[in-house]
Amino acid sequence: MIDVNPVSAQAGSASDLINGVNALRQSQGLEPYTVDSFLMSYAQTHSDYMASLGTWTHVRSDGTTAFDHGIKENVAMGTNMSVDYCIYTVWADYSHWVTMVGYDGGTVGAGVTITDDSTVYYTLNVIPAGGSYDDVPEDEDDPPAGETTEETDIPIYPVTINTPDKDGIIIHTVQYGETLWGIAEAYGVTISQILTNSNLSSDTTDVLEGQTLVIQTATEPTATPSPSPTIDPGTPTPTQIRPTMTPYPTSTPAPTRTATEPPSLVHRVMGDSRNVGFGLIAICGLGLLVVLYLGFLKNS
Repeated sequence: MIDVNPVSAQAGSASDLINGVNALRQSQGLEPYTVDSFLMSYAQTHSDYMASLGTWTHVRSDGTTAFDHGIKENVAMGTNMSVDYCIYTVWADYSHWVTMVGYDGGTVGAGVTITDDSTVYYTLNVIPAGGSYDDVPEDEDDPPAGETTEETDIPIYPVTINTPDKDGIIIHTVQYGETLWGIAEAYGVTISQILTNSNLSSDTTDVLEGQTLVIQTATEPTATPSPSPTIDPGTPTPTQIRPTMTPYPTSTPAPTRTATEPPSLVHRVMGDSRNVGFGLIAICGLGLLVVLYLGFLKNS
């Protein structure tokens, strides 16, 4: 089992890819590959071609493959795919692993193309030590579709996808040379989805020929929401207008009567002019009598 390194969410350059492969080789006790200018150009041209197609392939624009010329090749594509993820996850199966660490030495070239939508296309080309370009004769027949040769170890046709069954389940049977990454790319799902659906460990990197994988589980029908019951508002009852009440006037309390003392005798007598007149007459008459009496007595 291959240890998977942590994944970085940043794409790398061609030199980063070569450095990553050589670091892997050194960890396995192998000499690093030597960079070859021809292989650098060869790999970069293919990455550019894959980007123009929008998919990964081993077939070049002229219809040939690297394997036709004795060149080992790994390719990969993914959104913002890092070098570490490419090496330790996408290329973690045996066929791709051999290209990186299966030889004591050799020359290497790499190509990286990043499109505007952040999709990264990686190409790694290796000529093993002792080999050379065009080891495979140009007039040699290409292997039939679906077959492999000792020179390639990798099928040159894409994964054939299966359609969902009546329940929406998609089952894929692994064919020789297929990789977990290639299967995920073909179906447009993630590796973690396949591992979860197939009840496999999240650190699984290898799949075997004949192994069945659950690409998609049963599609659950979308629940139709029940209509909300319509409440009958009934016949509206006319609103009766109530007359405005005129407020009653507020009763003003009557003033409290204060008892008045009766007038004095003098006030009663002097307050009536008639009584005053009678009083004066009486006084005058009395005075006249006094005068007459006194005068009579004096004469006597």
